[in-house]
Amino acid sequence: MNNPLVSIITVVFNGEKHLEQTIKSVLEQTYTNIEYIIIDGASTDGTLNIIKKYETQITTFISEKDTGIYNAMNKGLALATGEIIGILNADDYYYEKTIELVVQAFIKSKAEIIYGNLVKQRSFEGNNYFKEVAPNISLMEKTMPIFHPATFVKKEVYEKIGNFNEKYKLSADYDFIYRAYNAKAVFEYLPQPLTVFRIDGATSTNCKSYKEGYKILSSYSSPHDKQMRMLIYKCRVKNVVRFFVYFLLNLLGLKRWYERTLIEKWK
Repeated sequence: MNNPLVSIITVVFNGEKHLEQTIKSVLEQTYTNIEYIIIDGASTDGTLNIIKKYETQITTFISEKDTGIYNAMNKGLALATGEIIGILNADDYYYEKTIELVVQAFIKSKAEIIYGNLVKQRSFEGNNYFKEVAPNISLMEKTMPIFHPATFVKKEVYEKIGNFNEKYKLSADYDFIYRAYNAKAVFEYLPQPLTVFRIDGATSTNCKSYKEGYKILSSYSSPHDKQMRMLIYKCRVKNVVRFFVYFLLNLLGLKRWYERTLIEKWK
């Protein structure tokens, strides 16, 4: 495993806004033994034009309708031939040495899953602000403890426990990681920022992800499933409060003031 093939899968649907940066972040890696697979869900914007611009550097590309993001990811997994697999969303991007660092970590350890830090990116008034966050695998029994875009998995793990369960539309990555954890897969933390994850705007939290998390924990008889159920109610309350706060800020003309407070927090 001195120079393993790494498969990177990007799934996209109408992702013209950021896709080019995502693609370039893979093609410009310092590690070069990479198989790049893009699965497009029959986009209707300029996504296909961007992909075709780099088509000669992309190993495999398909464009067809799918039944959801995890269905698209499973299509990519079926095509992947690398020993190591990473999944990079069409809004996110790697640092230049990400894959080199990950490969080195696999070579030096017996890890089957390597996971690292995620850097959140948020834009205010045309400027980008970044915040690095670290995973906490001790939370495995309570919530998704690691960041999927900053996680790399040996192909043999997928072969052993299966791919993503498509009955989960938002949290199949948590189900997969939980299954790997229960199957005693060897996890190793790489204390490095690996992936940048974009946060656009001030969107509400999708509480359905907590519902699926509750179903996942219940299906594995986790003693913490009731805690996840409480998060569903907290999420609903938070979204209602957030809606009225934004409504009042707009009504009182304080939206710009609020954005300035957020900027100070992100600096």
